[in-house]
Amino acid sequence: MERCILVTGANGLLGGKVIRKLFETTEFRIVGVAATEEKMQEMLSRERIWDRTKIDFISNEQLLCGGIDLSAVFGAVHLAFSRRIRPAEEIATSIDFARDVFARLAVSGAERIINISSQSVYGNAKEIRTEDMLPSPESAYAMAKYASEVIFCSIMRQAAVKDYTSLRLDLVVQSQNVVKSLCRQAKEGRLRLKGGKQLFSFIDADDVARAIVVMLQSTDGWEKAYNVGWNRCRYTLMDV
Repeated sequence: MERCILVTGANGLLGGKVIRKLFETTEFRIVGVAATEEKMQEMLSRERIWDRTKIDFISNEQLLCGGIDLSAVFGAVHLAFSRRIRPAEEIATSIDFARDVFARLAVSGAERIINISSQSVYGNAKEIRTEDMLPSPESAYAMAKYASEVIFCSIMRQAAVKDYTSLRLDLVVQSQNVVKSLCRQAKEGRLRLKGGKQLFSFIDADDVARAIVVMLQSTDGWEKAYNVGWNRCRYTLMDV
């Protein structure tokens, strides 16, 4: 049976980038998980993936119901999560969904499972963020991401999954609402800033996809969390 990589949140910005990178650089089949097949097809068109013979679709409900055979899944990437700007209720629902996805993947036989988290779990730390820093989430989104990490580690450890990790991403340039908002305001001819001393550091969405694919193909012995992004070069909101 042909080995495959399963990607939740396949229709999102990062989901599309990851699937394109997997498609272009590996021999794996790809299983994209999204709310609807229509959204999955829209993503494939957006990423200009025209040869879809290596890509399969399953819905969120199909993944969780247990009726889909996942025995060919070698690796999985959990990307599906509410955006940081969404209501707290929606963010909380993402924790429930993540827990159910983790439980399903833990018994699938997958050898490598990646949970996509966020460096927001460190709060507004001004120093360079490193993996051994204690989390200090300051928002509902950051707390939800950290809670998902804790649940993820607990489930994977109990299931004795071979390799699993949470990748804590820097702010992703192509989806970060701060940059988009500033560009929109600039086009309107007026910038409105609150404060201006907030610190930011960024990573490009294509670089995130590259990091995920490299991780899936790396050697054994993963740490439980890795920071992804170059946080040694940071900017204030005024700089941006």
